[in-house]
Amino acid sequence: MVKPRKPPHTPGPPETIPNARPGSIRQFWAPNKEATDPAAESKMAAARDTSTPSSPSGSETGRAGERWDPPPDLHTLLRSLPTREDLATSTAGLQTSLLAEIRGLRDDLNGLQDRIAQVEVSQARQQKISATHDTALATQHDAVQALARHVEDLENRGRRNNRVRGLPESENSPADLRHALSRLFNELLDRDPLTDIEFERCHRALRPRGPPPRDVICCLLRHMVKEDIMAAARGSRSIVFADASVSLFQDLSPATLQSRRLLKPLTAALQTRNLQYKWLFPFGIQVRSRNGPIALRTGSELPAFLEALSLPLDTLPKWPDLVEMYSLPLGPPTRQQRPRRRQRSVSQSSSQAANRPRND
Repeated sequence: MVKPRKPPHTPGPPETIPNARPGSIRQFWAPNKEATDPAAESKMAAARDTSTPSSPSGSETGRAGERWDPPPDLHTLLRSLPTREDLATSTAGLQTSLLAEIRGLRDDLNGLQDRIAQVEVSQARQQKISATHDTALATQHDAVQALARHVEDLENRGRRNNRVRGLPESENSPADLRHALSRLFNELLDRDPLTDIEFERCHRALRPRGPPPRDVICCLLRHMVKEDIMAAARGSRSIVFADASVSLFQDLSPATLQSRRLLKPLTAALQTRNLQYKWLFPFGIQVRSRNGPIALRTGSELPAFLEALSLPLDTLPKWPDLVEMYSLPLGPPTRQQRPRRRQRSVSQSSSQAANRPRND
């Protein structure tokens, strides 16, 4: 079976919609009082029915025969709208003001650019001056460091003292101490114990008596005798005297002792690796390695010294600066004095007690 085809549809005239409302600009104006007031609408119903439709130029017909009259100020509003000439005039004024502002900003930027250029030139000049001053200060610091080391060397050379550590405190007088030192030094020099050794002075270190025994500081009259005693002490591994282990040291300046104390991390690393070292004068250290002796005297030689001994670079962070040591007090801090008010109060109370009458 074949499905029957529909008959062709021919378009007819457009249908008119009875409720269609023509376009109106009424909704863009103020609300109609007639639409909001039902009483007014009922009173004017007869007039609307009897009125005849006007021409499209005068009024606009809406739905259900409603007619809308344009407000009287519509033409005034349309006339008050800005024209092309008005817009051009206002735009020209705005452009003129903007150009004036831009010119002012451009002048300010040019002035700032000139000032920045002057600042850059002066900054470059100051950098050169600062670099020159830094170089001069570094040179002066090195010179002062060398002078301080020379002063340290002169002080060490002027000290003809030997420091004896570990000697028992069995003496009862300075003569007994001098006799014990003579016996000790003669044993080191393999001489007769009764051989006379000339002393300028000898005494114990100035600290409270008690264990361990206080160090003995002795000054020999003959410098050669002192050097022979120190050489013999360095040649012997251990010194035993009066059933006690005794050590001999040179009496050095406080700056030298402080510098050696600051090198303790380096000396500890050398002792851990079983590397022999000795102190140099005016100040330095020399290490005996497989490739020969390696000396260290200044801070500039420290990186190469650590690299030659295969030690980490942080073994010794900083070389001792003698200028900083002299600027700081090397001795113990000063003790604060007690206030005198307490002493006055004690004296006043004692005087008052003495003057108080007794009740017999």
